[in-house]
Amino acid sequence: MMGIRMSFLPSFDEREGALSPEMTYTGENMKIGRRITPENWVALFVVADFVLIAASCVLAAGVENGFEFAGPINKATLAGVAINFLVLHGLLARSFDAYDSDKIFQTGHSIKTVFKSITFTFVTMLAVFKALNVDFSYSHAWFYVFSLFSLLSMIAFRLVALADVHSRLRSGDYVLKAVSASLYCDPLTAEEIDESTDYIVKIARSTRLNAVDELPDLIDSYVSEEIDSIYIRVLWVDAPLILQQLSKLRFYSMRVYVIADERRIRANHLGVSRFGDLVSITAVDRPIDRWGLWLKRTQDVVLASALILLTAPIMAAVAIAIRLESKGPVIFRQKRTGFNGMLFELWKFRSMYSDKSDFTASIQTSRNDPRVTRVGRFIRKTSLDELPQLFNVLQGSMSIVGPRPHAVHTRTEGKSLEELAEEYAARHRVKPGLTGWAQVCGYRGQLDSIEKVRQRVAHDIEYIENWSTWLDIKIIFRTAWLVINDPSAF
Repeated sequence: MMGIRMSFLPSFDEREGALSPEMTYTGENMKIGRRITPENWVALFVVADFVLIAASCVLAAGVENGFEFAGPINKATLAGVAINFLVLHGLLARSFDAYDSDKIFQTGHSIKTVFKSITFTFVTMLAVFKALNVDFSYSHAWFYVFSLFSLLSMIAFRLVALADVHSRLRSGDYVLKAVSASLYCDPLTAEEIDESTDYIVKIARSTRLNAVDELPDLIDSYVSEEIDSIYIRVLWVDAPLILQQLSKLRFYSMRVYVIADERRIRANHLGVSRFGDLVSITAVDRPIDRWGLWLKRTQDVVLASALILLTAPIMAAVAIAIRLESKGPVIFRQKRTGFNGMLFELWKFRSMYSDKSDFTASIQTSRNDPRVTRVGRFIRKTSLDELPQLFNVLQGSMSIVGPRPHAVHTRTEGKSLEELAEEYAARHRVKPGLTGWAQVCGYRGQLDSIEKVRQRVAHDIEYIENWSTWLDIKIIFRTAWLVINDPSAF
């Protein structure tokens, strides 16, 4: 059944920038290779997995006998274990989308899902054997070898098969045939579709519609050509015109992609799902949700607690040094913007003279700033002044890793940060952090230029949209190195 999907490319700033509506371009049939069917390759991998698992079972049995491990193998038990292994792998592989026709040609996805499926199958069956105290009447080494052979042979088969497929796709021997169409703007080029589909999809024709009513006739004319998909590029404001044709398009067995041309809308901000019998468009989603929130909070509590215990003597020494050098409180408290734009009180060791402390950050701290004490210069350069924020993390107003929070009235070149970076407010979609992607990429310290502001915001947004536990760990390790050696710190 035909599906309709929406994606997003850089936009035309003005509708008048496109070709005039009266002009229609129809490309000639291009020389393209043999049509490839993803569903056939799914079937191939399913059959191959069955054969490879069975062969691995027999091969492992041969190894068992050849090396004279434990007693003779019971063939009925052997077959029973292999069948259960195959069934469990099939169920897990399906749940991991290992046989998803949309992803069947993605080598990374294919290898990852096979590894997960076989590993989970092995661990699950081993746990069952242990729990039920199953007597194999042969050594457990056979099961280990059987599982290992299954995993390696399936990965090897996929690597070889997909390498051949990708080679043929890039050479044009194999293709998924597509039509590139548009309404009130230019169609996608062959190069754009090549880059977005990893050279799997090739354009058979390119057409520019005069009116949205031409779409059903356009699709009807290509049915006999075995077209797999149609890419329709429209301006964002015209996308509803295409979607109004849904009732006329649902009779065709091909995919229709609506490419909404608007660079200010990011594709990973949107999602389409069911809401009863209605269509629900998720306009904004939480960047970290469900298990991600739990993992990140657990990571914060464990790390913050450990660091507080480890650095307690250092914090005590810093507090004493601050109190001995100048009068005033040891802790500097300042209102900053946090999660969802809410204000919170950030804690730092005081690095300035009390009578010169700037609670509103109307003037940013600069190198050799006369307001900074001698102890303050040392703790700022070594980042020891940030240690009290570990208590902010335990409190829940901050995270170990996240965009660095700025004081409410921070200004650069006389303008607020919100005025200088269009997506500045999007930084507040996650909790602020002690360290962040921008900081480990060299954008730490004074925001004394518009370019620095925009680069820091861009890196913060990149972190939010690509968050993972592994990225947090990477940032933590890079931060540890910068604490030791960071020439930009002052």
